[in-house]
Amino acid sequence: MEWEEYRNHAEKFIRELTEEFYMNHAGLKDSLNASEIYVNYQDLFEKERVLHLLQPIRSLRYSVIMGKPPRTDNESDNYVGNDHLAAAGRKLYLAAFAADGFMDMAARELTDKIVSSETQAVIESESRKIPFRMTPVILANEPNARAREELEAKRQEVLKELNPLRKERIERLHSLAGDLGYGNYRLLYANIKGLDLDALSDKMEEFLDETESVYTHHLEKAASLYLDMPLKDVCRHDIPYLFRGVEFDRMFPAAKLVSSLEGTVSGMGLGREGYPNIHIDTEIREGKSPRAFCAPLRVPDKIMLVLMPHGGYDDYHTILHEAGHAWHYGSVLPEQEFEYKYLGDNSVTESYAFLFQYLAMNENWLSDYTQGSRLEEYIRFSTLEKLYMLRRYAAKLLYELRLHSGDDLSVMPGEYASILSDALKIRHPGVYWLADLDDGFYAAQYLRAWIFEAQLRSFLVQRFGERAYAYPETGEVLKELFSRGQEFSVEELAGRLGLAALDLDPLYEEIDNNLRA
Repeated sequence: MEWEEYRNHAEKFIRELTEEFYMNHAGLKDSLNASEIYVNYQDLFEKERVLHLLQPIRSLRYSVIMGKPPRTDNESDNYVGNDHLAAAGRKLYLAAFAADGFMDMAARELTDKIVSSETQAVIESESRKIPFRMTPVILANEPNARAREELEAKRQEVLKELNPLRKERIERLHSLAGDLGYGNYRLLYANIKGLDLDALSDKMEEFLDETESVYTHHLEKAASLYLDMPLKDVCRHDIPYLFRGVEFDRMFPAAKLVSSLEGTVSGMGLGREGYPNIHIDTEIREGKSPRAFCAPLRVPDKIMLVLMPHGGYDDYHTILHEAGHAWHYGSVLPEQEFEYKYLGDNSVTESYAFLFQYLAMNENWLSDYTQGSRLEEYIRFSTLEKLYMLRRYAAKLLYELRLHSGDDLSVMPGEYASILSDALKIRHPGVYWLADLDDGFYAAQYLRAWIFEAQLRSFLVQRFGERAYAYPETGEVLKELFSRGQEFSVEELAGRLGLAALDLDPLYEEIDNNLRA
């Protein structure tokens, strides 16, 4: 199969797979049949083809990242000159896609079993039958600590039943990394995703140290104020209710959820009238995932934004977050290369999603689009929730580095409980050691996105002021960034904006301004 034929075949595969996951997670289909799609496209992920695509990845990545000049006649054919950097970058993305697909295909039947079991699982609690996927929503709206504890116990029963399947799947993935010539899963993904995991983990350990005091202080106050509990008694299942923020519900009326988004994008000259390709689904239906998502079914022609509203400020954060994805994918140039539409550095689209989401922490935006006078308290509250998430993902990264480095899996439930509990100052049960996990070190992608988003937001504020969201000029800057898809990494985008790569200072400044004051 020639390169162009492979690319075209890969695009069809991605579209079909995205459609399948969309139908299942939107609650429109109660099973997941990704395995059938993988079988239909198995020629994309044949081991020899994947190994062939991976063969030049180390030299390609070095040349693309370093932007090296054209090679001399004495240099290796694997060397990439400036004239070929763009094509080389696309081949890097394609190689990463092939390796990812090889892993997913080999684990597809286990994945389908796990996802289908979660979709169909039902928990019986107090004469109620609750879909397993709905339990996070129930926990977020349950004020009674004992009831939360009982529901969590039932939830953990389902997790325990699924953990043998999850363990079998992770063991399979670890073995597959060796089949592709890597010592372990960590080395594979560091290479194919271009992630400097050691440098990032160092930054995250620094971040955990630097923010521990302010985080612990404010979480203790929040536990007392919102849960009426001492911090030492707080468990993982109490956190959804703590950060549900029922006190702020009046500020964020459900009736204005969609209109607040429409007003925001219109202010930036990105109104929905110019984006008929973006469709918003807020319907509540059984089997629909409580975790909101954006499904780019055909970039840029058909983008689905799917949300299960459960009330309060989080719905506003969530719809804005997924809108960041949707407007990013929906703004990509139709003629852009396939690899930049669907592949590349996912930290880029996550950065844009966070950029939209954190408008709901901007005092001016809140004055424009919400109701009530508790802005200062809410900004402190939402900053603490953001800091919790940052620390949570920093801890997840440190845990995943252990999990995926070839260590004994039997100790990993304890490692998960220890690392997460220490970072977050609340009790984390080890039963989540595989459920609280995304493939391919996506935790690292999120962390890089959080860092770059703070940099990009600071850049826009310096250029257009604190009300940057209200000006079409901001929309023009964003449309230009969005139009390239994921052609560049977040480090490259920072460089193009004259910013230092993965600079934590804007995050520290935000925390100082909102919590330390």
